[in-house]
Amino acid sequence: MKENTHKYRKISDWSNLRKRYLAFWRKELLDDKPIIQIQNPKAICPEAEPWMLEASSEKYLCPGKNYKYQMWGRSQWSWHADLFQYLVPGMFGPMSFLAFCGCKPVFEKQTVWYDPAISSLDETDRIHFDSDCENWRLFLENLKYYADKTAGEQQIGIPVDGCPMDWVATILGVEKFLMATLEEPDKLSEFAMRLAGEYLEAYDAFYPLLISKNDGVSNWLPIWTDRQLISVQDDIAINISPEMYRDLFLPALRKIAGHAPLSSLHWHDGARQHLEWIVETPEIKLVQLGHDPASPSFTEMLGDMRKIQQAGKYLFISCVKANEVKYFIENLDLRGLAMIIDARNDAESAQIEKDIATWTRTRRSFIPEK
Repeated sequence: MKENTHKYRKISDWSNLRKRYLAFWRKELLDDKPIIQIQNPKAICPEAEPWMLEASSEKYLCPGKNYKYQMWGRSQWSWHADLFQYLVPGMFGPMSFLAFCGCKPVFEKQTVWYDPAISSLDETDRIHFDSDCENWRLFLENLKYYADKTAGEQQIGIPVDGCPMDWVATILGVEKFLMATLEEPDKLSEFAMRLAGEYLEAYDAFYPLLISKNDGVSNWLPIWTDRQLISVQDDIAINISPEMYRDLFLPALRKIAGHAPLSSLHWHDGARQHLEWIVETPEIKLVQLGHDPASPSFTEMLGDMRKIQQAGKYLFISCVKANEVKYFIENLDLRGLAMIIDARNDAESAQIEKDIATWTRTRRSFIPEK
């Protein structure tokens, strides 16, 4: 096992936590618990400075301001158990790769978004990853700032995920994108595959800087590993059939996910129709299944969660309500299982952690053999 030489001022128990995450990847249990990340809102929170509540590019692109803004956001929550302190550099938002491809970011109060950049697929030659562009230069500067600032303080997360379908839909605009799935599917697929390849150029450039002063790496879920990790997602897939996704976008998603030894897929239960190709895709190692508020109870997803585990994949479920935790502990394979749990306050968080240890000890003899 790799010796841990890192210490973090904001993660006092990092040595034990890293052991627990390494055991997770081996599909082993430590301390009578799977990986459990428990969060609850703080009763008293620091007041925001006025600029933090405004829409401006400065609070995203100025390294010092963006760091302070992110730390204020984190200050609203108490984190317990396996939920470690971490930050994800958030300069250009969830679709940040587009900022390096000629798309113009729109800096809003709470996030960064992008207006459509082209009017048809005949204009895709205008969209390319440009390592000489100003946004890429700013991104690397900010990432270096974060790498230096978090060193010895807290974990740092992957700032740019791979989202081939989401990228194309954002670049075209959703309405034109959906029309193109019917009228020009081959062009869509080719465009997505090209963007996937260009994203990997960017990933290979920023990843060494991301981990330069850190112990391993996390992503925004967060999950931590001492191995190379890549994250993928495609939220807008809720709007198309599994067959269409397989044909048009799965090749690009597989290209990205297969680029590193470990990959995590963020997916919503509202798009559960895609489960079959997810469990059949070998490049996807971990599935983070998120719960949409408009979906049925999360516990109704148990059958799909079991399919994910039976396919040999790691399962990360979020966000689990406090009254659902025991059900999942009693009905899922606890090896290779992680979950984020929402609690109301610190006392409830502490009680949940104790209860999980009790429920796990009761359940351990009933975990099916590999």
